[in-house]
Amino acid sequence: MIREHYTLERLNPYNAYRFNSIGVRGVIQKFVLFEKMENGNFNLAFGDIIEGRTVDNVVSNNHDIEKTVSTVVLAIRLFFEENPDAKVEFDGVDERRLKLYNRIFSKRYIEIISDFDVYGYMDGIKEAYTPSSFCTKFEISLKRA
Repeated sequence: MIREHYTLERLNPYNAYRFNSIGVRGVIQKFVLFEKMENGNFNLAFGDIIEGRTVDNVVSNNHDIEKTVSTVVLAIRLFFEENPDAKVEFDGVDERRLKLYNRIFSKRYIEIISDFDVYGYMDGIKEAYTPSSFCTKFEISLKRA
C-alpha cells in the first residue's frame, strides 16, 4: 500500500510528522498530526505548514498526490506501530477533500482492508466501509489477527 513516498520527520514529543512535497509549485512543507479526542480516538489532521502554522484547508495542488497519499499512509503505519490499539478518525474539511478521500478508499480498498478495519460514517451512522459508499467520515484501526 505504501508506494513511493517522501521522507518523514517525526516531531517529538507530539504525534506529528512533517515532510516536503516536491512538485510543480516547488517545495511545500506538509504535516500529519494525530490529535487525541475526548472519545479516546485520534483525529488525523493533514495539510500544509505556512509561516510556521499548520493549515488544513489549503489546496496546494503540487501534482504529487500519489506520493503524498503514500507518505500519509506511512505516517499512519508509524503511528499504529506505537499505538496498536488506537482508532484514527478523519474527515474532509470540504466537499473536495471528502470526494478525494472516498476515491482513495475506493481505489485502494483491497490494499487497505488487508491491514486495517475500516468504518465509514454516512448520515452520522457508523457502518463497515464498502467501496460503493460515500462517507463523510472514516475510522480505521489495525486489523486483529
